[in-house]
Amino acid sequence: MIKKKLIKIIDNISQKKITDVFLDLIDVDTVFLNYHRVLSNDEFQNTNRPDDDLVVSAQIFDKQVNYLKKNFEVISINDILQKRDKKRKVVITFDDGYLDNLKNALPILEKYNCPAIIYIATSFLDNKMVPWWLKLWKIIYSQKKIVYNDKSYEIIEKKDKKNIYNLLSKKFLLLNKSQQDTLLDEFLDHKHKEQININEFLSSENLKDLGDNDLIEIGCHTHTHPNLKILNKKEIHKEIINSVNILENIIKKKINHFSIPYGSKNCFDDKIIQQLSEYNFKTIVTTEHDIFKKNNCNKIPRIGIGNLDINGRLHRKSVGIDSILNKIFRR
Repeated sequence: MIKKKLIKIIDNISQKKITDVFLDLIDVDTVFLNYHRVLSNDEFQNTNRPDDDLVVSAQIFDKQVNYLKKNFEVISINDILQKRDKKRKVVITFDDGYLDNLKNALPILEKYNCPAIIYIATSFLDNKMVPWWLKLWKIIYSQKKIVYNDKSYEIIEKKDKKNIYNLLSKKFLLLNKSQQDTLLDEFLDHKHKEQININEFLSSENLKDLGDNDLIEIGCHTHTHPNLKILNKKEIHKEIINSVNILENIIKKKINHFSIPYGSKNCFDDKIIQQLSEYNFKTIVTTEHDIFKKNNCNKIPRIGIGNLDINGRLHRKSVGIDSILNKIFRR
């Protein structure tokens, strides 16, 4: 109860003039918003998934973009160094390259004439490779028991499935692609050894269409979406060069922007940022919580946006208050 009241107070304060004055004093000008998926309303209601952290419904996304358009200046990532006019600025970003970005998010962005950038993990294109998190959840959801580290887990109830998914996700984050595939195979019981078919990602033709859209910028998100911190310098180079070459060959444009896979501090360090800087990307974004400084476009913080982020809560995140509080109290 106390926490809810405190959050409501912060929501109200974030919309006051005094907050604008404070943010100007600490030089908060632009906030980067991080999305992943925008599901149709039916799919949002009826699809089983471990959480809603990275998912919004089309109905809520429409409300969010409408609110942002009225209360902020929604800008292209290519315009972040321009001087702010009257409204505070936000940049809308999407990670991974899900098909619903085209089907559900784009019509809403076009409705309000709001630009966005979509970072593509190129091995996901044409559904050639399925990311471990989708495979893992499909395996967990289809089975009643899973064995890990010689321990058997009963996962009949939804909450048990979510718990084991969260436990294993932390493990998968520290594994390379080969290790992840091996572990996934071990989890599959004999009844579910068939190929896991998941068609959630953009095709090459979809990507070409997005690249031709004036509202959409395409960015690099590596080839296989690895944790860069567990790769050596040569492996990181291969991930970036392969991805950039594929993207530029499809959209026939230079790739100027990069998003670090996972984006948290346990997935990159200063040495990795230094290496990434050698590829002359104009911006490199993370998922760390901090204040964006225009003199440092090689480690840009972003704040995640979910289905509960509307009105005051969305405003709080979009002006940068959430990022500041998270940096102070959580990280």
